[in-house]
Amino acid sequence: MSNGPFSLRGNRQRAGKDRLPGVRSAERAVQNGLCKAVYVAKDAEERVVKNLLRLCQEKGIPVSFFDSMKELGEFCSLKVGASACAILKEPGREPGNGQTEAEKGG
Repeated sequence: MSNGPFSLRGNRQRAGKDRLPGVRSAERAVQNGLCKAVYVAKDAEERVVKNLLRLCQEKGIPVSFFDSMKELGEFCSLKVGASACAILKEPGREPGNGQTEAEKGG
């Protein structure tokens, strides 16, 4: 897996092993069954989080809300705001291969 701007690993390293910030990353985590909960900022644009909220409802993932993108960004250890954040079931679990980074020696 690459560490580019769109990889799950890159976001996870910045935010901590159990938190995956960003709407797109959260959507992928929900689709792949990797998360146990999702946080969404109340001031995020509806058009940005609409698909994520729909996916969470379909998959039975609980959604909680932060008052602001700034607060959610701080929760994710970011210097900027975040619209959404997925909480991973198993911190360090890589999508697709079922191994943790520790199991791979990483």
